[in-house]
Amino acid sequence: MVNWKKEVARDLIALGSIPFYFLVIARSLVGKYFLFTYPLIIGLLFLFLISLFFKKFNPYLSRVFVLIVFTILFYNDMIYSIFAIIAGVLLLVSLFYLKKPKKDIGFGLVFGIIASLIAYYVAPLIH
Repeated sequence: MVNWKKEVARDLIALGSIPFYFLVIARSLVGKYFLFTYPLIIGLLFLFLISLFFKKFNPYLSRVFVLIVFTILFYNDMIYSIFAIIAGVLLLVSLFYLKKPKKDIGFGLVFGIIASLIAYYVAPLIH
């Protein structure tokens, strides 16, 4: 029998997958929302560069953090913001539930925060 809790936890973590991240970028390109697209690309590039030097962090959490920050800023809607934050918290809980290393989770969160800050301040310089 399939453990539905583990399956849901893995599905939540998949929100930080590369295909999902590119899906969000592709959607932003459809509407030509470049002010939304640039921070996503910058954040992803930063996380890629970090991954070349640091292997012990959770990249899913880092990418989800960037996605949450910039989709909240883009939609600027309380209901969406609450939904996105709840999804992020559930992802974080899922990582602990699946017994991912706490150190990797911590670094994943820190790198997600750094990537978001860099993207937030660098993206306007591009446009």
